[in-house]
Amino acid sequence: MKVKLLVLSVALFGLSCAEKTVAIREEPTHRPPGLAIASEKALENGKKQLAKGHCKQAIHEFNKALEKDPRNFYALYWLGVAEGMCGYHSQAYERLNSAVRYAPDPIWTARVYATLGLTLLNMGRDDDAVLYFEKAKSIDPRNELVNAYYEGEDKKHKKGKGKLKKKPKDEEGYRITLKWMD
Repeated sequence: MKVKLLVLSVALFGLSCAEKTVAIREEPTHRPPGLAIASEKALENGKKQLAKGHCKQAIHEFNKALEKDPRNFYALYWLGVAEGMCGYHSQAYERLNSAVRYAPDPIWTARVYATLGLTLLNMGRDDDAVLYFEKAKSIDPRNELVNAYYEGEDKKHKKGKGKLKKKPKDEEGYRITLKWMD
């Protein structure tokens, strides 16, 4: 980590100037290669666990990935999915809200919004879920998760907002997101 030394002249109690050396830490602009590699390895292990349905083991691996790289979008996103699959919906909601800031492209932004909508459905917050499904659909009208749970407005009769098709059962909605693992 780079450290800059800054020499400050400070007058102490009316005495002559004394030189003080103060170390100032710079925030690294990128992660050292070893941490990035370790984060990616833990991410891949977490995805394997999640694909097998082992959400608690996946959570452990995704947390390891985030210890190495707190801005790892995929670790944040898949951790939110794993938490949702385990039934920790409020934690999943918070995690996914954090992940959306780091989404690498609009398709992933739509996926995060759709997963937030699903999580809100699981929390019984249907009206909020509709808002996130609408955001996701406006970005990616073909999003599988949105299309499974949300029906857009009736354009033929111009009946305002869309409506929900069904409620998710257990972890079924989160299973749809597993298609997005690459």
